[in-house]
Amino acid sequence: MKSTLQNKKAWLLFLLPSIAIFIFTVIFPILRSAYFGFFDWDGVTPMHFTGLTNYRKLFSDLYFRNAFWNNLFYLLINLIGQVGIALLLALLLTKVGRGCNFFKTVYFAPTILSGVAVSQAFQKFYATEPLGVFNALLKGIGLEACITPWLGTARTALTSVAVIECYKNMGLYLVIIYSGLMAIPSDVLESARMDGAKGIKLFWYIKFPYIKEVMAVAIIMAVNGLLKAFDIPFITTNGGPGSASELVTTYMYKTAFSSTRYGYGSAIAVFIALESILAVGILRKIFTKSEGDAL
Repeated sequence: MKSTLQNKKAWLLFLLPSIAIFIFTVIFPILRSAYFGFFDWDGVTPMHFTGLTNYRKLFSDLYFRNAFWNNLFYLLINLIGQVGIALLLALLLTKVGRGCNFFKTVYFAPTILSGVAVSQAFQKFYATEPLGVFNALLKGIGLEACITPWLGTARTALTSVAVIECYKNMGLYLVIIYSGLMAIPSDVLESARMDGAKGIKLFWYIKFPYIKEVMAVAIIMAVNGLLKAFDIPFITTNGGPGSASELVTTYMYKTAFSSTRYGYGSAIAVFIALESILAVGILRKIFTKSEGDAL
């Protein structure tokens, strides 16, 4: 067994199927999109080579800029809503004895639901005719003036969609962070409590250093997923009203498949891929450096 683990050919043999799938499902489509980005093409007529025109257009396209800034705002809200709230709930769950598994199941359940199902449910919750759950609650506590078509109003649409994204994916990061908290040696916590550490001090000086790597993984996963978020924004608002909730992914889809500008849509797709790779690379470097400084 030991000799097999040390055999590089055996490693390569086991990794080969995964590498092949990754190349054909990730690398090849990215390269193919990069190639299409050099052409003006509607998907039917012959392709017309335009060089870097589509890629240069990204920097002057006002709709693309709006989608990009919306994406950053969407990312910020979801980092707070998914990872931040997941951390808070995970800390609370460590205090729960009986019933902990029940709460973990309840929090994790939305993660396994399809984005379509969650989106359609929240469309009903946000509705005004008939009155949805959120607006009914506002009416019930005497805030009828605040009743709003949350997904149909420009100033609230993006935040409302972000709430749906938070609800669906927060449970995944809760489970990851909770596992990290439960892995902290109990004798370390007991020693810290005997020395007078409690509350925020106990978390910041004892618990957080132990789960720093877990938090790094959660943040990287969240950022990578949110930069490519598509299903929930597309189903709930389709980027509307106007372009109030337009993300780079929804704009790419509309450009390529609604406007049949496959060349420009491919250029946007390449931007999304490069943006995700760059963001993950920067975050990995930041967290690796912070770990080195801590050591």
